[in-house]
Amino acid sequence: MTKRLVLLAVAGTSLLALTGCAQSGNVAAHVGDATVRTSDVDFLSRMQCDTLDKAAADPAQAAQGGAQMVATSRIRTTMVNTLIQAELNRQLAAKDDLSYDTTTLRNVMAQFESVVKEVPTADQARFRDLVRDIYRGQLQVYTKAQSDLASQGVEEPTQDQVDKTIAAIQAKYRKSVGVDVNPVYGADADGVAGAADSSLSRAVSPFAKKASSAQQDPVWVSKLPAGQRCG
Repeated sequence: MTKRLVLLAVAGTSLLALTGCAQSGNVAAHVGDATVRTSDVDFLSRMQCDTLDKAAADPAQAAQGGAQMVATSRIRTTMVNTLIQAELNRQLAAKDDLSYDTTTLRNVMAQFESVVKEVPTADQARFRDLVRDIYRGQLQVYTKAQSDLASQGVEEPTQDQVDKTIAAIQAKYRKSVGVDVNPVYGADADGVAGAADSSLSRAVSPFAKKASSAQQDPVWVSKLPAGQRCG
């Protein structure tokens, strides 16, 4: 079976905004007793925004539809969710002493290295380490899902079965640990950033309502100030 990783918006998929309300200290979220740092959220958001800006400036990628414009707020909330899930995976792996396929991780990181080399030299080691931690956690939970399915007599599960098992494992562990997200990221009761309105006032204008839309209108994004959009 193909070992497909769920790569959460680190290497070039769509994400959220780098400007906005002031945040409390360096805490983006508490995951149990652990902390997801705002500085890591901002760092990965900057890496993503730089990637989108370079794609937009590349005529070849633009011609092929590879460039996209995204509100930086969307990038940020996606990174919050990515880092929260990475911490949940890390804790779950430690609790259950989960293993992972080291060859798969090595191959994935080798492919990702081309992205790493595109960022400033001073940022490369940190970028590589954060992404490696995310991928490692995904592989560890993938291994647990396979083991759980095998114990149920499913030796050759479909990708859909694996995905649903992973989702169930993660959802159960999330509830047992507890996730408390900085209100600036607009989390819902389950601690999913971007799922609720983070503003103190209700959005009433059509322009304001589009800010919280699940599928943001490209025209709306293009009208944002340059510092609030990427790509």
